[in-house]
Amino acid sequence: MKPKTSNRNQNRQSDRSSAAFHTGFTLIEMIVSVALVLLMMLMFTEIFQILSGSMTTQRGISENDQRERLLVTVLQADLDNRSFQYLLPFANNVSFTPTPDDPRNPAYHEEDRRGYFYISENDPNDDTDDFLQFTVSRFANPDQRGTEDFYYGRATDLSDRTLDGGTLLRNHPNQPEADDGRIVADGASQSSAAEVCYFLRGSNLYRRIMLIREPLSLSGTQNTQPISSDSSDSPFFQRSASTPNPLYGESVTTDDNFWRDFDFSAYIDNSGFIYARFHDLNDLNNNDTTVLFPLGIPKYRFGFNHDDTLGGLSREFVPNAADSNLQLFMGRFTHEETSHRHFNYPHNSMHSSIGGGGNPMDPAGPSLLLNPEDRVVDLLRNGPRRSEDLVLSNVRSFDIKVFDDGAQDFVDIGGSTAVRFATGAKQNVDHGNNVWKNVFDTWHINAESAGGDGDPPYPMLSDPAVLEYLPQTPVYDVATQSPVPRASPLSAIRILIRYEDPTSGQVRQMTLIHPLRNKSDE
Repeated sequence: MKPKTSNRNQNRQSDRSSAAFHTGFTLIEMIVSVALVLLMMLMFTEIFQILSGSMTTQRGISENDQRERLLVTVLQADLDNRSFQYLLPFANNVSFTPTPDDPRNPAYHEEDRRGYFYISENDPNDDTDDFLQFTVSRFANPDQRGTEDFYYGRATDLSDRTLDGGTLLRNHPNQPEADDGRIVADGASQSSAAEVCYFLRGSNLYRRIMLIREPLSLSGTQNTQPISSDSSDSPFFQRSASTPNPLYGESVTTDDNFWRDFDFSAYIDNSGFIYARFHDLNDLNNNDTTVLFPLGIPKYRFGFNHDDTLGGLSREFVPNAADSNLQLFMGRFTHEETSHRHFNYPHNSMHSSIGGGGNPMDPAGPSLLLNPEDRVVDLLRNGPRRSEDLVLSNVRSFDIKVFDDGAQDFVDIGGSTAVRFATGAKQNVDHGNNVWKNVFDTWHINAESAGGDGDPPYPMLSDPAVLEYLPQTPVYDVATQSPVPRASPLSAIRILIRYEDPTSGQVRQMTLIHPLRNKSDE
């Protein structure tokens, strides 16, 4: 028989083992605990993602707001500074002498109708192929007069190319590099006037600006075409029978390329030797017979066919690289393309290695193909000035509508709801580009279209018997002396731009309704 103390010891050990066992967790308790922890972690992760997504969205909205403010500021400034303030196109096909108060008279609002204003709608059902191009001048807007709000661009110093004399910029001031008044070369220039164009290429909105030369009023500067100031007075660009090889061009330096080195408005003068002729402020005048190359005539503008003996069509389309039978909208050549080392135009013909060479503004010229993926001309890819003219990326649409006083609404030119700007109403069916003819152009008294028609696409004249506040009846007869029609200039445009913030995916629609009233009358 065992002692009782031994039983008591066994009981105590059993109690301790039982107590030790009950201090742990069961499997069910562990599973529940882990599930709760995972649920809490998932909740915290979800809250973090919501907060992070909200911050990304807010940042995208903020960036879209900032981009909109910058774009609206630039667009409004350009539209306010347009040199053609009173948007009544010139009607040059008049068989009689109009009275001074007749809007068909070339002298009517002459000072407010300088340069040009051009809108190309192209396909009314496509909001990615609208195009806007016009001349700007800080003197056209009274708010800008007396300020130093110039337009700026690139210019290369040519002083070291002179035949004799000093090689410093101050020795040869009649060149674009000196137009900003700086005697030390800085690679830049300025002017109070320029050609400006807006177009959408793929998903990128571009603003291309070409300065209109405004030389300094210096002693010895007698020619607006750049000329050295040494004893030879050699032209930097102009070719002639006595000067077949100017100081700039492929004949001097094989990689010379005009629109890589100069952000200036120029056209190719092929009346004798081929060379680039700079536009100056006189070329904004549309009613001066002494001006030989006015910008109001389409063929002298940037992007129009300079070689056309008549009006010169605008080149806005290039064949698709994937299907050459399909034309793709390009608007204008970009800085990337015109800075390609073989572009050369307008001082020389395009190099033969680029689609056979010739005139790139002529649709029947070089064989150029547009890549359908990124909308870059393949043979002109990777120019050194890529994206310098880019103002907004990730753009989905760029739509321009004009106010139609017959429809009393904003319409697409050539659209189904248009009255004054209806397809069958326009006077000139030849002007525009090689694909579409839905354009508004302020024209010129000596302008002609490619088909020989001298009248503008829309003369913007109305029946004087219709009260001004009523929908206007367009008048397209410019040959009848009486009654005198009423002037109904283009009064407003609406620009709608849809773009996306790539980080947040936020899409913003910017709508700019801009009244085209005459600033000089305010």
